[in-house]
Amino acid sequence: MNNNIDNHDDFMEGDPQPYTRINQYIRDTYDDIVSNEELQYDFSLAAEQGVNKIVQRKMRCALQEHEVSFPEVPEFARRVRRMCKDHFRNKRGHFRHDPTKQADINRRNRRRNRKQKVSVIKLTRRRKMLDLHRRSLEEEFPAAGMDMLLNRQYMSDEESDDEYPTTSPILVLRPTYRSNNANMFLDRLDQMHVANISIRRHQSSRATRSIISVERPVPGELPRWMKQ
Repeated sequence: MNNNIDNHDDFMEGDPQPYTRINQYIRDTYDDIVSNEELQYDFSLAAEQGVNKIVQRKMRCALQEHEVSFPEVPEFARRVRRMCKDHFRNKRGHFRHDPTKQADINRRNRRRNRKQKVSVIKLTRRRKMLDLHRRSLEEEFPAAGMDMLLNRQYMSDEESDDEYPTTSPILVLRPTYRSNNANMFLDRLDQMHVANISIRRHQSSRATRSIISVERPVPGELPRWMKQ
């Protein structure tokens, strides 16, 4: 099904121009979600299943912010919900002509899920090391903000193009705003984790890492010693 406004004749009222603009918002919002959040439709599922449900909800929430711009559109939320589903069906129709694209989507989704899992594991072990070694760490670093820094939004992202990251180098995207002391503090937590005897046995399978700096907005809430 196309996203053209003709597909919405049965529930549109008045000037069709607003619906053309809403469709453009829908397309732009989906592109932003794919680009910034690495989420995209999985066409092996229905529109309201799995990752598709998450994407559809994010799109509707984003579009709801524009409701005041469309006073002439009655029942805005209901119409946006339907138009988002039409967008999904239209995309699915295109992808069905090229089955290899679904395989690429599945690979991207597995990669995203792996990144999220790794982030949770890394954050959990760092918090554990801080709880176990807080006193010694406070002798090396300022105590203010230690717990605050151990938050997903301040961590480096890890990228790997391989399905099996232990055999492929991993790119660590480190925020430029973090100071040397903040990076040393996080590295120290990781070293404490590696020093555990039960972990050391598995270090031979650990993938090599390459660090690059990436520009990120400077969070004002972090203590001064953690920022450049």
